Amino acid sequence: MFDFIPESLQPVLIIVILAVLFFAVMANNRKNQSKLREHKKRNFRADYQRRKAERKQSREDQS
Repeated sequence: MFDFIPESLQPVLIIVILAVLFFAVMANNRKNQSKLREHKKRNFRADYQRRKAERKQSREDQS
């Protein structure tokens, strides 16, 4: 498989690479879950009303 790596070290290297990939996937999953929880907490109507009021306020400030 890898001719430049000693044959006794190849299985260890493969296990280490798989462990690193596993932990990367777990960290990404944790990040995605927290984003999803944050998204579910949001209220579209309240956010829309707040942004609408901000736009109206900024237009009044410009005039």
